[in-house]
Amino acid sequence: MGGLLTAQATVEATLYTRVEDSLVRAAIEIEIEPGWHLYHNDLGHPNAIGQKTTVELSGKGIEWGEVWFPEPITFDQSDIEKGVYILGHEDSITLYALGKLAPDIEGATGKDVRAKLKGLVCEVSCKPYMETVASSGKGDDSLFNDFPEELLSEARQQTEPKLKRPLKDEHSGGRADSKVYSRVRDGWVRVAIEISIDFGFHLYHTEKGNEDGIGKKTTLALHGEGIDWQEPIWPEPHEIDQSDIEDGLWIYGHDGDIVVYARGALKPGATGDDVWIEIKGQTCDDEACINYTETAVSKGEGPDALFKDFPEPDAKEKDGLITFLMLAVFWGFFTLLMPCTYPMIPITISFFTKQAVARGGKVLPLSLTYGAGIVAIFIVIGVAFGSVIIPFATHWLTNLIIGVLFLYFAFVLFGVIDMQPPKFMMRAAGKAQTTGGYFGVFLMGATLVVTSFTCTAPFVGSLLSVGAADGDLGRIVLGMGTFGLTMAIPFVLLSLVPGRIQAMPKSGEWMNTLKFFLGFVEIAAAFKFLSNTDLVLGWNILSREVFLLLWGVIFTVAALYLFGVLFKSHGATRSPKRMVSGVLTLAFAVYCLTGFRGREMDYVMTAVIPPYSWSGESDEISWVMVENDYDSARELALKGGKKLFLNFTGYT
Repeated sequence: MGGLLTAQATVEATLYTRVEDSLVRAAIEIEIEPGWHLYHNDLGHPNAIGQKTTVELSGKGIEWGEVWFPEPITFDQSDIEKGVYILGHEDSITLYALGKLAPDIEGATGKDVRAKLKGLVCEVSCKPYMETVASSGKGDDSLFNDFPEELLSEARQQTEPKLKRPLKDEHSGGRADSKVYSRVRDGWVRVAIEISIDFGFHLYHTEKGNEDGIGKKTTLALHGEGIDWQEPIWPEPHEIDQSDIEDGLWIYGHDGDIVVYARGALKPGATGDDVWIEIKGQTCDDEACINYTETAVSKGEGPDALFKDFPEPDAKEKDGLITFLMLAVFWGFFTLLMPCTYPMIPITISFFTKQAVARGGKVLPLSLTYGAGIVAIFIVIGVAFGSVIIPFATHWLTNLIIGVLFLYFAFVLFGVIDMQPPKFMMRAAGKAQTTGGYFGVFLMGATLVVTSFTCTAPFVGSLLSVGAADGDLGRIVLGMGTFGLTMAIPFVLLSLVPGRIQAMPKSGEWMNTLKFFLGFVEIAAAFKFLSNTDLVLGWNILSREVFLLLWGVIFTVAALYLFGVLFKSHGATRSPKRMVSGVLTLAFAVYCLTGFRGREMDYVMTAVIPPYSWSGESDEISWVMVENDYDSARELALKGGKKLFLNFTGYT
């Protein structure tokens, strides 16, 4: 494999659709230029290097199933590592998918189907493939005569009546017996399943272990209206020797009494009081095996001793929450540096100064209410409008607009442009000042949130896209609350000291120096958003080298400003603090320039800079690329003794 090239028309897709009753059948014909190949939706060998092909189908009111791919071809990659291969396709292939129309959605006709394809197409070198196509009509009958039967069978199964909860346990053979207990707490259903296996018998595990082992794997299906179940947690199995059948043969199994735990999230309106299970497997002794099938209904909450060992979320989940909250704090602090929040500083001081005079200096309840209101409004925004903000904040056009907007903010901080808050916002703030009391405080908090929303939207969107990844409403509330609290604290502190404002350092030269320096930071941030747009659209303008060169130049100029060499009219006093800040800024600029020369960057900068290079060095570097699957990527990294690089593009 060679370097990454810009996309060219080596692959062309055409989409055809047919609507019959409530089902939408889609066929995607893909023509691949001779000599090139497109990777499969599964790369095959775990060490294969490439990007699997993904297909996203859309259409109003259509729920799509999995996309069907034909059998792939094996392509050798032993030049990368001995024995490595990758799966792909060449010439012409047809993909199929089946969707179901929602009967209760107005305008759902199945005529507005679109398909977004993304992958990697290779010859000697490779280049990204991305294409979005709309339906070109019904297509030829011959195309749909080959529609996969397994997709149609799956659709028929989905239209069958839902399984009803049995009235009592039903046992059909086998030498084991199950009892189910369930508890509902804090929006979760926790289930403990006691399985008693007769003495001298064993029940096979959910995995064979030795795949040549002879026996039937156990399956466990959990049921309950409105419950999203996680994978059940079984106890560790032991190996059961089968060398009497064949030397070296064994299989995983259980014996005696075991407990299986499971957890499920309740959907809105669900109660969790109708839990039941289906378990199927095989119980065996030294002589013979008996198929084991049982349905068991929950017998209530069960004894406390049974749930005392219920597995809690692992450390990775807890660490993920801490990282998420730290991200919220970071975005909150960063937003405080944005020009959108500046007008509220004098307004807040003025408002609470008047309130302090009117209340004899006792403004603590109002100040706390002010902060609580800011936090509450951000939480409401996250819960009520998160689904709108996320696609808005992560879209390439938004990144382009935000990049240009940050350049505008830089000119504001440089004093070239005088940015005034919208008049209706100033009127709202003025009304809050004249209103006073708790209602006035609420208006002040709302004014701060709305005034700063131009600056906060991209960060709120990034935060929500992380928090909403698993659909956890509580996580969104916690993240937005932390973000709002970070923004609220400085304004609450300002509101608490209206009588001591005169004791604060004069907002003269030091404030002008800070604002002017932040202008350079705004320009650097602008290039990050423009880089996101460049990456998504495949322009390939802001490569790793160009990006680091620009940052190196920007912060070199910023350092020269702090040293008093450039822009002397903007605060020219060379104080010790300013000199130290200049040295640190220059050191960071040099660090960026060494990266431009090819030096490997630290983890943080690696996540910030673009992931592609113009230098050609990438031709000598090979890596396994795993998309949207952290656990698999981590497993591959551990297996190969390599470092794991996570790249968050901010694009969905």
